[in-house]
Amino acid sequence: MFASPWLAAGGCLLGISCTGILGNQDDPEEDASVAPGGMPLHHMTASEYNNTVAHLLGTRLRPADGFPASGAKGFDASVSALSSLSQVLVQGYYDAAKELAADAFSNEAQRAAILVCDPAEAAGDGCAREIIERFGLRAFRRPLEAAEVDRYAAQYADAQTKLEMSPVEAVQHVVRTLLTSPNFLLRIEVGPDSERSPGALNGYEIASRLSYLLWSSLPDETLFDAAEGDELATEGALGQQVDRMLADPKSAAFFQNFFGQWLGTRTLPSHNADTTVFPGWNDEVKDAMLDQANAYFAAFTTGERRWSEFLTAPHPESPLLEPLYASDPEGIRAGFLTLPAFLTLSSRADRTSPTSRAKTIMAQLFCVPMAPPANVDIPELDAAGGGSGPIENVRKRLEKHRESPDCATCHDLLDPIGLSLENFDAIGAYRTEYPNGDAIDATGKYGDTEFQDISGLLPELLQNAQLGICPSEQLFTYALRRRPLGEDKSTFEAIAARWGSGTIADLVKQVVTSDAFRLRGAKGGAR
Repeated sequence: MFASPWLAAGGCLLGISCTGILGNQDDPEEDASVAPGGMPLHHMTASEYNNTVAHLLGTRLRPADGFPASGAKGFDASVSALSSLSQVLVQGYYDAAKELAADAFSNEAQRAAILVCDPAEAAGDGCAREIIERFGLRAFRRPLEAAEVDRYAAQYADAQTKLEMSPVEAVQHVVRTLLTSPNFLLRIEVGPDSERSPGALNGYEIASRLSYLLWSSLPDETLFDAAEGDELATEGALGQQVDRMLADPKSAAFFQNFFGQWLGTRTLPSHNADTTVFPGWNDEVKDAMLDQANAYFAAFTTGERRWSEFLTAPHPESPLLEPLYASDPEGIRAGFLTLPAFLTLSSRADRTSPTSRAKTIMAQLFCVPMAPPANVDIPELDAAGGGSGPIENVRKRLEKHRESPDCATCHDLLDPIGLSLENFDAIGAYRTEYPNGDAIDATGKYGDTEFQDISGLLPELLQNAQLGICPSEQLFTYALRRRPLGEDKSTFEAIAARWGSGTIADLVKQVVTSDAFRLRGAKGGAR
């Protein structure tokens, strides 16, 4: 049966189960402090920061591109505030706020969007307070408290009297200060509970969770209005918002950040293939691969295609990629695993990597934890068997690799999966032989099943229950901005059961209507 070797794959790597419920192995106490349903305090990611300032200010600047990398493993949104804070990052925030405020007030349209009234013509600080309240609502993703308005109004007055600024310059000064506030930079959920029930996130917190999940940015006016009226309380209302938000062009961030990190496509722009081996490789082909992959994801998200077809669905057409499909035998190319984007990203620059392909399939689509055994020095495939020069026949070199007992245990399980795709080269073109003329052999045996190539392995992949559970774990992790804990297992298994491998939009609705998404953790309030 298929389940036995699949479970063994996880066992050969870490002696753990295939559920993927590991918590944070680097710092178990960090995850242990987060109750089920809780979202840890964390910084906006670089993508979220850039999107937020773009939608808040109308700017085209992307200051977060210069911020230090988070160093996160997995989803980069799963980084706590304290673990990622550094003096370099703090200075980056201050520099960005100064640049963004100057940019906004140097542009007439951007300035007009902030100056909802003319502070130079208003008596007293009434106009400044109105600007502070309206801009602060969007910047902090919640209404400012009276004391906060007073404090920023006092800063506005001080800017005029002590810094000798004009009223407009003083507003710019306050805007710059707001952009360095922890309430802007951090995702904070400390507001009062919704009046609906004890422990329920209030409307503004739900609106922010929705907007950063689907847009990687702040809520729009429709979400803010719904938050003000506490109209995000029912499953129907949340489902309507999901449909509306996925139909918005801003949902491109969902494909770029959720799918891009989960299935690796976000790294495609930085991937390079060896043009001496693959002369057809260029930036246009690379862009076409990413566009095709995103169109493929869209069919399962904003379209009607069900997740149960993810490994078998037809590919979106792409004229630039037609040369890669030109030699395909009939019926060989379908599903995510034969997309040029996946085949390229799971390869090296000059050759395929069956082990990498197998690990990606198991870790990302089936949530099998992947890590090498402890205290084992695993040689690079290039050095296996004492070979030198380019690897002409990957299968033969892998056979040499497996001669080592340290390598064989895992490779015997991984390699048949990866080798089933060996007919596709390192940029996804179909081939029948290696560069040295050796015939490609994509046959294998997995469990009790013998197959000729990927088409024969697919039925085994499709019958594994984890294919329908893993997406709920991945989306749960991304939506809650933390790694799952052991007690979360029942939550995303229940989500998966209700979802029934439908569309990704349906999965989003199941996640956002779950208690984990709508309630505070026990440490943040009653459950």
